[in-house]
Amino acid sequence: MNVKPPFVLRDNYSDEVLKLLKTVTLGSNGARYKHRHIENRISKLYKPLYLNIERNNSVLGNITFCRREVGWYVRYFAMDTSFQSPKSIQTQSKSKKNSLKKKISTFFDQIFDEENAPPLLYAYIDPRNDRSLWMSQNFGFYAAAQIATQTFSRIRPKVKTDVQQPKDFSFIESKVREENKKKPLYFEYHTFRAETPFYALTKNGKTVAFAKTHQAEWVIERLPGKSGNLLVNIIPFVPGVRKVVRPNAHKFTVIDSVWALDNDKNYLEELFEGILEKENKNTLVWWVDQKEELYKDVKDTINWGLLHKINGVNQVDLVVRRKDKSKLPFVLPTYVTGFDFI
Repeated sequence: MNVKPPFVLRDNYSDEVLKLLKTVTLGSNGARYKHRHIENRISKLYKPLYLNIERNNSVLGNITFCRREVGWYVRYFAMDTSFQSPKSIQTQSKSKKNSLKKKISTFFDQIFDEENAPPLLYAYIDPRNDRSLWMSQNFGFYAAAQIATQTFSRIRPKVKTDVQQPKDFSFIESKVREENKKKPLYFEYHTFRAETPFYALTKNGKTVAFAKTHQAEWVIERLPGKSGNLLVNIIPFVPGVRKVVRPNAHKFTVIDSVWALDNDKNYLEELFEGILEKENKNTLVWWVDQKEELYKDVKDTINWGLLHKINGVNQVDLVVRRKDKSKLPFVLPTYVTGFDFI
């Protein structure tokens, strides 16, 4: 693929890319937060491709693609502050023939013109975020599924002796594939990496529930709601709440590939609380397709905890651009890799 200055295509990230990504604040109309330990995540990406805007040895913009067999995942879409306002981008596109918007759009078109073109591009966006919507609406993406951001929290997680990291992994591996392989966007590269464990709940020697875990940390600059800025400053002094939300270093566990025998909500509650205790955390986050049968069965019956009462369930849109230009929603629930959100 050919790109014209100031765009540059690279197979490896640079310190300047890292510098840019570390400055990006996510969210806009609700919560605002920054990812920590980006250098850790970016080193684990699958077949990355970096489309940079470079000027005077600085990176002013970056779009990072993970070239997966199921489709290219748009991992990062980051712009320097001079590009971040949608209004300023629209003004530029009217005043300059070779606008930022046109060049990005041309590159997206080129991806599908390649001999080994992916079947689709996809990304997860906050539908309340103006910058994310601008990216989605201007480059032919459409919402193909809705993802729930479900939290589970405990102020003092109890010890659950039946929750452990499994010694025999064969049952979990086969069950994950059995349950998920036919789902759209099933991609197991991050699922079975050993550095982030599965946890299983065992009863009478039988595995009855399990989940994959990933560790994450955010700096929360603002919470949802009209008083979001004020709450960030108050929470560190509120007993209980300060356990589940730590604005300056909000460490939590992300789960995916969740399974429970007969979709039993009691098994899930015991598993989730056991994971929190083992990981020395107070909050889990589960990004899950809202069509997922397990989630539909338990979402109204599990005691999700204090953070859920404060924050509720926020929706993320899975947006897609297909090679054949069709705009069909996914009928089946999509497979969601927790690593994609951290």
